[in-house]
Amino acid sequence: MSAHSPFIQSVVQGVAAIYPMARRWLHRFHGGVYPAHHKALSLQHPIKEAVIPETLTLPLKLMAGQKVEWLVKVGDEVQKNQCLAQAAKNNKKGWIVPIHAPTSGIIQAITQAEFPHPSGLTTQAIIITPDAQNRELKNALNVSGQPPTSPQQLKDILLHAGIVGLGGAGFPTFAKIPAQQHQINTLIINGAECEPFITCDDVLMQTQAEQIIQGAVIVAEALGVKQIYCGIESNKPLAIQAMKIAASKVTNQSLSIETLEAVYPMGGEKQIILELTGIEIPVKTHAIDSGVLVFNVATFHAIFNAVIHGKPLTQRLITVAGFGLADSYNTYALLGTPFITLANAGGPKAPIHYPLIMGGPMMGFEVAHNDVPVMKTTNCILVNPPEPKAFTMPCIRCGECMDACPVNLLPQQLYWHAQAHEFEKVEKLNVFDCIECGCCSYVCPSHIPLVQYYRHAKSEIKIQHAEQQAAELAKQRYEFRLARIEREKQEREARLKAKKEAVKKQKPASDSSDVKKPSAAAAAARAAAAKRAAANKKSSTSVTNNANAATPPSARQKAIEAAQKQAAAKVGSKVATAKDPRDSAKKLAKKSAAMAAAKRRAEAKKTTEATPTDAIIQTNESSHQVDVTNDNAKEDAKNKRQKAMEAAKKRAAERKARQSQQETPK
Repeated sequence: MSAHSPFIQSVVQGVAAIYPMARRWLHRFHGGVYPAHHKALSLQHPIKEAVIPETLTLPLKLMAGQKVEWLVKVGDEVQKNQCLAQAAKNNKKGWIVPIHAPTSGIIQAITQAEFPHPSGLTTQAIIITPDAQNRELKNALNVSGQPPTSPQQLKDILLHAGIVGLGGAGFPTFAKIPAQQHQINTLIINGAECEPFITCDDVLMQTQAEQIIQGAVIVAEALGVKQIYCGIESNKPLAIQAMKIAASKVTNQSLSIETLEAVYPMGGEKQIILELTGIEIPVKTHAIDSGVLVFNVATFHAIFNAVIHGKPLTQRLITVAGFGLADSYNTYALLGTPFITLANAGGPKAPIHYPLIMGGPMMGFEVAHNDVPVMKTTNCILVNPPEPKAFTMPCIRCGECMDACPVNLLPQQLYWHAQAHEFEKVEKLNVFDCIECGCCSYVCPSHIPLVQYYRHAKSEIKIQHAEQQAAELAKQRYEFRLARIEREKQEREARLKAKKEAVKKQKPASDSSDVKKPSAAAAAARAAAAKRAAANKKSSTSVTNNANAATPPSARQKAIEAAQKQAAAKVGSKVATAKDPRDSAKKLAKKSAAMAAAKRRAEAKKTTEATPTDAIIQTNESSHQVDVTNDNAKEDAKNKRQKAMEAAKKRAAERKARQSQQETPK
């Protein structure tokens, strides 16, 4: 345990009078600072009654790509504890916890609204106008009132209750709990509350100690936890006393209340784990990986109300304190209450024209507008008038920041590289292990805002990682596209090759010799046709000669033949040949034979499955058609020539008759 004997503590306190940093010997983790607490400002007043404002704004922080299911619409009347919105069922990650009505009223609007954040960004929100009747929906979660017996039952209740980490992180509680038993060996109740000015956890332990302890026992029994520790700083004696009395009533669990050194940041998860158990959480791992689970006292109180009474998280105890108020106080603030409303309830010493601070002076931040609403992670509203800012001077390399860092980093080197935008070196120096506690800025004699440099470096590194992931994704998609195109090409080639092989298998091996037979038959048919044409030509020539010999040419016929010979001598043998009807018949026959052969080749190519016998028959039919065509052409030429001779004889007879008539004397 971290508790030291009174003798050791007295010795260290004596040394600390000479060497103040000797007080760091009283705790296990490295570094830490001792700022002024200023907790008496709010502890001197009892818990103030909750203030019901004119409007309640309930923002819903959405993760990228997540959708929300709205269960109400504008104009609806709602009761206290009624569920208003929840994560859509098709979300991949259900990290959106539901929101419930803090009091009864009417839905005024569902619109974009600002929420407490340094950037002043907006998010989707429900705006309720309270009706001042505070009509409550009993057992809104429909629980049996009995502790759950399995982790999944507990997770379901916490999910529907909308409970998140109330210590400041705001991570959904149901997602933090493992799904199986006996994965957690140690459960820690975090009651350190090391931030100055904040006393809400202290007051909650004083007034609701039994509910906090019962909430821890419920979680321990559901998860099969063997040991429960509760760590409380030594500057909270009343809370320590109340928690010990409540813990003494627990008989079925090993529960120990430990007093811790009042040093900042004792309330950090890794710091309180090391202090209570001696376990140092490795880098880039979570406490659950080491079998340890840590919840804030306010979280355990909310778990008790959800499991036993079926109450969702609609309000929380917060501290409203600061040097700008006449009466600092703690109150159960309804979620959605404007900051300025709670600040004005504390009696400001002067009009609040300066920005309020959400959280304490070490890790808190100034809000963009003072009318932003209270959220589940709001534990304090700090009302401190602005002070003159110290002039930032160059780093003197004193090393105080390194000595104060509770996670044992090198803040000086981180600052140099972050200032030079050397974010790769900043990442190598484990900047993401920084818990942004502000110890380095607190002790810096040069008043350098070191934490702001680290926050900026973290955001830039996240942007670079997002861009790298997007580029890698684009590269993978492009490579996948090329691979797909190549695969489709290979598949097409494989299909074509398989088709060709299938065609080859269907044709017998003897087809190659049979295919040549139609060509030989066609050649034989063409040779026979040529013989018949030559015989016909010879017979027609002999017939013509015989006819010419039988009928002696007349004087007119001799004159015509002489004229034709002279014209043939002038024009050439080509013209005479072209005018010969027999030559025209030959050309027509050749052309018809060529067309018929081309047609046969086309038909033979298309009908590959035709049998050789069919091919021969087709070839013979084509040859017969060619012979018929040639005979018809020759017969037509012969008839034309006969008619021409008869017409010439008739004209010659008519002319001879006219001449004889003219020669006869009258």
